Parts: sequence; C-alpha cells; structure tokens
Amino acid sequence: MKIDYKRKIVEFIFTITTSLILMFMGTYYFTGFMFLYPLPFILLGFKYDINHALLALILSAVSTGLMLDMVSGILIFVMFAPLCLSLIYTMKSRRDSLTILCINTLIFLFSILLMINISKNMTGISIIGQLSDISNQTINYWIDVLKDIGSSNYEILKAREFLEERFEYLILTVPALTMIFSLIIAYLNFLLATLLLSRLGYGVVSIPRFSKFKLPNNFLLGTGLMFLGAFIIKKLEIFYYETIFINLTAIVSFLFLTQGLAVIDYKLKIKNVKIILRLLIYVFLILPIIGIMPFIGVLDIIFDFRGLRKYS
Repeated sequence: MKIDYKRKIVEFIFTITTSLILMFMGTYYFTGFMFLYPLPFILLGFKYDINHALLALILSAVSTGLMLDMVSGILIFVMFAPLCLSLIYTMKSRRDSLTILCINTLIFLFSILLMINISKNMTGISIIGQLSDISNQTINYWIDVLKDIGSSNYEILKAREFLEERFEYLILTVPALTMIFSLIIAYLNFLLATLLLSRLGYGVVSIPRFSKFKLPNNFLLGTGLMFLGAFIIKKLEIFYYETIFINLTAIVSFLFLTQGLAVIDYKLKIKNVKIILRLLIYVFLILPIIGIMPFIGVLDIIFDFRGLRKYS
C-alpha cells in the first residue's frame, strides 16, 4: 500500500511537471508542444481516475498562472480541461475510435470558442481584431519592402490588392480552420495517448491506421447536397452566403485531401516503404503537388483504389 501510495504521488508530480514543461516549451520555443499539454493528464486519468487528472489539471493551471499570469492559467484550463476529461471518459468507456474522435473534436471546438469569448471579455481584444491587425502589419511590411527595392506604383497597388484579398479570405475561413484544428489536436492526443498506454500495458481502443482512413461512400452525395444548399442561400440572398460557401469548401477540401493522402500512404505501405522514406516522399514529392490530393480523394470514393469497400 505504501509503495503504491508513493508511486501515485510521484506519478502525480511527474504529470504536473511534464505538463508545465510542455506549456513553457510551447510558449517560448515551438507552439506545437503546447497542444500536447493534455497528454500527461490523459495518461494519469486513464491509469487512475478522472479526479486525479482534474486535480492535476487545476494545480498545473494555477502554477502556470503564477509563473506567467493568471489570465493565461485560466485560459489554458478552459481550453484543455474539457478535452482531457472527455478523452479519459470516452477511452475508459471503450467507445469506438470514430465516436471518440468525433465527440472530442466537438468538445475541443467548444472549448476554443469558450476560451475566445472569455479572452475577449477579460482583455477586450477579439481574435478577429488581432488577425486584422496582424494582416495590416504584414501588408504594410511588404509594401515598404517593395518601395525600398524601387517597385513602381502600379506594382505596389497590385501587390496590396493581392495581399488584402488573401488575408480577407484567411479571416473568412477562421471557422473552418478552427474546426480542422480541433480535429487535428483531438486526433493527435488520442493517438499518442493510445500508443503510450499500449506501451505501458493498458489495453485501449485501437485507432484505425491513417492509410485506412475512408470517408463514407455517400459523402459525395452529401457534399453535393450541402453545396446545393449553399447555392440556394445565395439565390435567396440569405445571410453570410460567401462566408458559408468558403468555409464549406475549406472543410470538404480538407477531408478529400486527407483521403487522398491516405491513398498515397496505403500504396507506399504495400510497397514496404519504410516510415522515414515515406516521410521524405511526403515532404519532397507530395507537398509540391498537394493541390491534386483532394482530387485523388474524390476518385478513391468513386473507384475504391484500396479495396476497402468490401470490408465496410
């Protein structure tokens, strides 16, 4: 009993310490580390219970607030606590992987929206306002560069118009980008937690391999109906047609892109291409032609290049 109690305390302290390291590395070095912040709590909560994870989360958030500022501590807790607790619950409940991923994507999306709202109320600064300021600063920087190298007024005007259009499009796609971001972070933490728990000897639900990712067979029909709805909204001149259309296009393109990449990954795997070489192929061969990946995803739904339909 004493040994177990001491081990639990050590693991509890180790969890908080690891989470703080990830948070500070994400703050000062590479932002990506910050989004692994939930991982130590998921492992602790799965091994023991949700109460242990929640207590560790609170202490970690308070510690962050004391070392940075209390606003940061509150926002970190609001952003990550629901995802941590939800992943622990759904994984311990032995839900299937798709259900776990969908639930936790929605929960993390809600957490992000709640965090943005709280941040706006506490600081008076909106995320859209911040993006607008960043875009204006970037545009002005590049305009100054063009002036310094002696570009003509016509070239500067065209460059400004191009940059303003790109940034306007980026701001319009914030809802879609937020949804995609929520899916990626939920999947990443689910994947890593599953792999680490399996290494530690805990049997958890397995995540389907990326190479087996497949959209539903009727997804093309559903996509057509969604775009038909967007077209009707345009004709009826109903609210925010352009924003709805742009975000719908971004989400659908991302899903087809994911399926296209899964097809390439599947073909490389059956050729016994090792993971390091596959990564090099993705970086140097796939990225330059990333624009055709959604088209491959569409064709895979139609022609089933991987033969997965017979297993579904």
